[in-house]
Amino acid sequence: MTPLGAIRLSFDGIEVTITGGPFDSLPEGARGLCLEPRSARVGEAEWRLDIVDFGVPDPAALRAVLDEMVAAMRARPGDAFHVGCRAGLGRTGTALACLAAMAGIEDPIAWLRAQYDPRAVETQAQAELVRAFAQGARRTAD
Repeated sequence: MTPLGAIRLSFDGIEVTITGGPFDSLPEGARGLCLEPRSARVGEAEWRLDIVDFGVPDPAALRAVLDEMVAAMRARPGDAFHVGCRAGLGRTGTALACLAAMAGIEDPIAWLRAQYDPRAVETQAQAELVRAFAQGARRTAD
């Protein structure tokens, strides 16, 4: 199994590559965020946030896990990073779009759909969570 795709983001001028897709496609040696509690490889996750399929996470829990992940990216940008759920679209897309917002991407959903997969961020609730998260990220950056 291979990742669905990859994005490149810059955090304070530090560029990182993040793959996304099913968590079971976690690349060898990658540091992963698992969003699928039933993944066969959940035990390999460095970060974990259980989200029901087509669901949305608690915004504070998502912020906390993504803050930890971004800190790791800043500390070791050459490491491989992966975000995954079951298919790599809804929950994974939500997390990747929020990471894009943290990196300063103005319209993270449109950007992610252009850079990663046009099906990313599958539900209205996921899109609303990303928009609220992005607004909070912009306020924090100001």
